[in-house]
Formats: sequence, structure tokens, C-alpha cells
Amino acid sequence: MNGKSNAWLSRLTISLAVGLVVLLLVILMLGRALGATNEVPTSDVRMATPAPLFSLRIGPGQTVKLTDFKGKALVVCFLATGDSPSQRQALILNSLLKEHSETNLAVLGLAFEQPGAPSMKTYAEQQGLRFPLYPPDYDIVQAFGGLTAIPALFVIDKNQNIIQKYVGVTEVNVLEADLTAILKQ
Repeated sequence: MNGKSNAWLSRLTISLAVGLVVLLLVILMLGRALGATNEVPTSDVRMATPAPLFSLRIGPGQTVKLTDFKGKALVVCFLATGDSPSQRQALILNSLLKEHSETNLAVLGLAFEQPGAPSMKTYAEQQGLRFPLYPPDYDIVQAFGGLTAIPALFVIDKNQNIIQKYVGVTEVNVLEADLTAILKQ
């Protein structure tokens, strides 16, 4: 009788354990299905991070600093003068500045000169750019987290927070949406 009792208790214990696990899984799935989770969907939340407090030497006794753009929307664009995606991005930014000439928008171009490509000054003149191009130094590249590709854009709001980073050519309609949000601040 003792053997039958132990086997029956073992089966009962296993059945209860399996039942408990199934019950917990059903409760978890119902909670997710009904939206009762504590998770915040990351796609709906955009966290702004403070822009790096850069200071870029652009000439003897001349610097460009983040604080020069306080109260303005700022697009910082890393590009290369001989790179066709960078050239396309520069023209997109130029047209964006043309459309927003009456607003508080600034573009800062940080251009790497490539061997055999026109100098930054020549390139800016040839393209009719409405924004300055300066050579980036190691510190500013590192301040923006390093670069994995160019063009790379950082959209900075009036409070000097990075609200968006784009790698590759970013079309005007995407940038327009960011600027609309910034200019409503």
C-alpha cells in the first residue's frame, strides 16, 4: 500500500507543478494580450540626449561652439567633399535652409577633405552652400560618439539636445518632421 501511495503522491505533485506552470503562462499571455504590461514601447518614446559641448577651432583666434547656436534648431552634418552621398546630403540641407531662412535653423557642416576632391571652400562655392563647412577634428568626432559612416546628421533642438541621429542620406521630408517638432517648442 505504501508503494501505491508514494506513486500517487508523485503523480499528484507533478500534475500540480505542470498545472501551475500552465496557469502562469496563460495569465502572462492574457496580460500581454490585454496590454497589462509594465513595459514602455521604445518606438513611441524618444529620449533626447544633451549635445556635446564642442568647441571647434576654425581659424586663428576663431572657434565655433555649441553655445553659438543657443535657441536655434541645429543640424550638424559630417560629410566628405568627394563623396556622392555626402554631396547629395549637402544639397538637401541647402534646400532645407532655403525653405527655413526665416526660422531659427542653422546647419553646421563638418567636412572631411578627400585626396583629389575639391577643397571645402571650392566645394561650398561650387554647390552654392548656404552653410559653412569646417574640417572636423578628432575631439569633435569623438564628442559625437564616433562615426560609422558618412553622411551622418545630428538634429539638435533649441535646448541643445540631440533628438535624432541619421546615418546615410536623409531626405528633406524626414528632416522637415524633426524641424516642425523643434520649431513648435
